[in-house]
Parts: sequence; structure tokens; C-alpha cells
Amino acid sequence: MDGATPDERTAGLIALIHAAKLHRLACPDVPRKQVADRMAEVASGQWAAESVRAAIRDVQAVMAAVAVAASVTAGS
Repeated sequence: MDGATPDERTAGLIALIHAAKLHRLACPDVPRKQVADRMAEVASGQWAAESVRAAIRDVQAVMAAVAVAASVTAGS
């Protein structure tokens, strides 16, 4: 949070935390906006962030489709 440049491994972990939106768990005593902004800065250009974000988005879409299908089936 102090602006230091993280090594590659730490930057990758920060990118994963940022992509999964786990800011509050990672830094519970720091305002969320401050943590999110710093993590976004570190995560920019990290391949892991984009991959995780895409995977989370895909899982959320599947879960929404399953919920709709279940409610339609239950209503029939």
C-alpha cells in the first residue's frame, strides 16, 4: 500500500486477489477504495488478473443460467 514495486510473484498474487474482488479480506483495515485502486495499479498488465476475471465472469453467467432454468422448471 506504500507504493513500493512488488516482485513478479507478489504482483501476480495481488492481481488474483484484485480479479476475485477479495480486497476486504486482503487488507481489512484499509479503506476499500484505496486498496482497490492500488491493486488495480499493480495488477495492470498481469495475465492472471484477466484470466481469473474471465473465469469468474463465466462461472457467474453459468450460475445465472442454472438459476433461470431451475425456476422455469419448478414453475412448470
